[in-house]
Amino acid sequence: MEDREAVVLLKAGSTDALEKLIECWRSRAEAYADGILHDPHAAQDAVQEAFSRIWALRTGLDERFGFSPYLFTIVRRICIDELRRRKRRPDLPGDLPDLPEGSAEADYIERWERLRRMQALGELDERDRKLLLAFSLEGKPTKQIAGEMGLSDVQVRVRLHRIRRKLKKGMNDDA
Repeated sequence: MEDREAVVLLKAGSTDALEKLIECWRSRAEAYADGILHDPHAAQDAVQEAFSRIWALRTGLDERFGFSPYLFTIVRRICIDELRRRKRRPDLPGDLPDLPEGSAEADYIERWERLRRMQALGELDERDRKLLLAFSLEGKPTKQIAGEMGLSDVQVRVRLHRIRRKLKKGMNDDA
């Protein structure tokens, strides 16, 4: 399937077309994002976010043009936003020292973090919580979860990405 054909099908709502485009372009887009961010995990997140945005804005795509300019423009903008975020909120230099095992401070921090994670999970709706638990705790592949929940594999991956982003944002907002 050619990119232009896939864009036509994508505009019609075909998740198969999206999966085909992801298979074709993901590795190149991740390499591009990694070149900007210098962080392979952040690059993967940026590309996943880009495909999520493309899915959300699919009706505005113009099949007369290639798919890659859309993808790489969105990836570049997401990467620039990430770099701006990093600049506003830089990481602490070096590693912080570990607290001694069994110290009162370490126990308090561990309980506090566990409580925050449980609270964040409790704020998810039932379907998202079930999806996250099936993937994270039960170790089920996304295709199996998709079949069990009546979703496509792409929808499961997109939902997992959004859930993780929502949990991460919630955890950072509380800090």
